[in-house]
Amino acid sequence: MAGLHALVAFLLSFLLVAASTPLIRRCALQWKLGDKPNGRKIHTSTIPHLGGIGMVIGSLGSLGLLIAFYSGVNGEVPRILLKVLVPVGMIVTLGLTDDTKNLRAHQKLTVQTIASFIIAVSGIHLLVGLPAFDSHLLFVILLTAFYLVGVSSSVNLIDGHDGLAAGIVFISACAFGVTGLVLESAALVCVSLTVAGACLGFLIYNFPPGRIFMGDTGSLFLGIMLGILACSFTMLQPNINTFFGVCLILSVPMLDSWLAIARRLTLRRPVFEADCMHIHHVLGTFGFSPRQTLVILYSMQAVLAALGILAVMGFVFPIVTGLGILLVAFSTFYRMMVASKMRLGERPSEFPRGSVPSLEK
Repeated sequence: MAGLHALVAFLLSFLLVAASTPLIRRCALQWKLGDKPNGRKIHTSTIPHLGGIGMVIGSLGSLGLLIAFYSGVNGEVPRILLKVLVPVGMIVTLGLTDDTKNLRAHQKLTVQTIASFIIAVSGIHLLVGLPAFDSHLLFVILLTAFYLVGVSSSVNLIDGHDGLAAGIVFISACAFGVTGLVLESAALVCVSLTVAGACLGFLIYNFPPGRIFMGDTGSLFLGIMLGILACSFTMLQPNINTFFGVCLILSVPMLDSWLAIARRLTLRRPVFEADCMHIHHVLGTFGFSPRQTLVILYSMQAVLAALGILAVMGFVFPIVTGLGILLVAFSTFYRMMVASKMRLGERPSEFPRGSVPSLEK
């Protein structure tokens, strides 16, 4: 029965997002809230960017219905939601504010950090599976907050290409759903699949050429939800394999973030200054079409997510293989990014110092 209710949760989330997104798109166009074309965007007209509202409605709405009608998750899911409802609300409010007012990077980072600390203090922890570290509460809280900020920021940063963030998160959420089945947690399966359903419902309108973007409302929400799921799995089975497994499941967005830090330091640019050298930018510069770029990154995410599931199951070879793939990918993309600097050009005058545009990071 747990599998059936998880499927229902997935379908509810999918349908809520698919039904609400056109209405949200019309409202955004009417209010003139959209992502305007510039030198770093691949689109040539203004695209509304409040699609994340529908994803929040779909995910949380389906979880609410699940709690109301399925007693099998009435204990664990409400406990998780009660712990994270306020900080997740802070993240959604932050994203919505940034989508309408375009906040500076340090303002966003401050709110993300506060929300992440609230989650960590509430009892949701990232455990590495080593008693020497996990037994120290202060270390665990700091690590958890750092991790949650990193995951939410990574999904936010990778949301710069039609269908990319939603597709990557869909694959990760499905992998977490399978992980929940492996670890026999009906609640975590349901939460994972509501996120997956929301992403799939949104992809109907966001797959190239996108008609609406999720904005920071969507990317920050999806990122914090994935981070919470990752932490929950390490608490459910606290060992080193689970830690590496959840990291592999989220590795493509994290890879893009580490590459952003590395290249900006190498090129002597401010770490928080927006640029046009993310993985999807570079693949486009080297001749790959938008859909080919998605195929490459979706495939990479799927392989690493599958290795992550196997790692959680207790195998060692997926960890070694996954880390090897990431090392090769980091080296390859880093060289491509540095080499593409002259091809892409730099347009710092278009973006105020310290600002981070809502969609193209």
